[in-house]
Amino acid sequence: MVGAGWAGLSAAVQLARAGRRVRMLDAASAPGGRAREARLDFGGGPVTLDAGQHLLVGAYRESLALAHLLHDGAAPLDRFALALHDTAGLRLQAARLPAPLHLAVGLLRARGLPLAERVAMLRLMTALRGGSWRAAQGETVEQLLARLRQPAALVERLWSPLCMAALNTVPEQACAAAFATVLRDTLGATRAASDFVLPRTTLGALIAGPAERWLRARGAQLHWGTTARAIAPCAGGWQVRAGGDEPPIDAAQLVLAVPPHAAARLLAPLCPDATQPGSRVGRLGEFAYDAITTVYLAWPASQVPALPRWIMLRESPSRGEHGQWLFDRGRCGAQRIAAIVISARARLSDKPVAAIAEGIGRQVATQLGVPPPAAMRTVTEKRATFRCTPDRPRVEVDAFAADLPGLWLAGDYAWPDYPATLEGAVRSGRLAAARALRRHADTDVAHVQAPITLR
Repeated sequence: MVGAGWAGLSAAVQLARAGRRVRMLDAASAPGGRAREARLDFGGGPVTLDAGQHLLVGAYRESLALAHLLHDGAAPLDRFALALHDTAGLRLQAARLPAPLHLAVGLLRARGLPLAERVAMLRLMTALRGGSWRAAQGETVEQLLARLRQPAALVERLWSPLCMAALNTVPEQACAAAFATVLRDTLGATRAASDFVLPRTTLGALIAGPAERWLRARGAQLHWGTTARAIAPCAGGWQVRAGGDEPPIDAAQLVLAVPPHAAARLLAPLCPDATQPGSRVGRLGEFAYDAITTVYLAWPASQVPALPRWIMLRESPSRGEHGQWLFDRGRCGAQRIAAIVISARARLSDKPVAAIAEGIGRQVATQLGVPPPAAMRTVTEKRATFRCTPDRPRVEVDAFAADLPGLWLAGDYAWPDYPATLEGAVRSGRLAAARALRRHADTDVAHVQAPITLR
């Protein structure tokens, strides 16, 4: 198969734990997928940071379990009770009580929110809970918020930033059903599910690097910088061709843990209806993507000895200030570095990168009362996530298994109830592995000991 992002690594680990032989190919030079690392220099020498800032939450149970497994039960993670703070005085802190009292009491104690807005938040959560966390067919987040009478000020200050952070899609286009699912699994679940979880390392050091070492220690064959050019069924299961002089790779089963457009390219020759409108392969090519920009700011640590671990910024489009969330990345040598996230980046496609970064620097200095940054670096992931709209394709891990036995999909898009999240990727990989293991258990054939190939 092809792919060593979090979906592929999740599948590989589960298969290796079950005693299956694993072989992975990935076109990139290192594993990790979109949770990759970037080397940036702010004037004091290069430092390694995430190419994009990600926030984990307690509801990401599979991602957290994978991290703890790879770190022998002691993953480098800091966990905090839900706390939504912004630079205009909002302070919403979950109480140390069982759900749903943790949120209700937190709302009663919240500062910076008028009573009418706190009542509106309770109305939305109560309505969603009473409706089994479902939204109307085809409803957008904007329509959901209007139906549940959310004040415009609350939408601008809270719901819109949360929507774009979770779905990377603006509220007027975002899927209300997916947003409701995210709220169900975080604010509407146990108190621990709404915790904020911040890695003390990069995501590469949290998952990708340890997974690579863990798999190699268990005999997995890992091939980076190797692109799967074609796949085909064969007598023993599946064959993967990487091109060049490399011999084909035979596999009993195949997990395609690649983005949907890459899966479509590999599957098209095997599906006679691939070019037909509405075909399964065609749907894989219908995902639309949006970018996420992370602006890193650096100061001499002596000038900025501390920053909030995380805080919501107030956007001001008229002033060119588009930062939504700030995360303190701590000290790197003599510098303090912060990551500022801009989700749904396509809405700013007409703005030069330099102008966006300049506005972020001004926004942070003004709203946090710190000096202007001494250096700025911008990283944009152009295809960060699919746009989570109501009409997006819905694809399951076994979408092709009936016609192509032993072939499974994995990736954030293959966990269709969720937006594009790292957790969705990990869950899809785990499910693909479970399907492969179940098929192996139900199959009594001579080639059962052939290696499993993953991407």
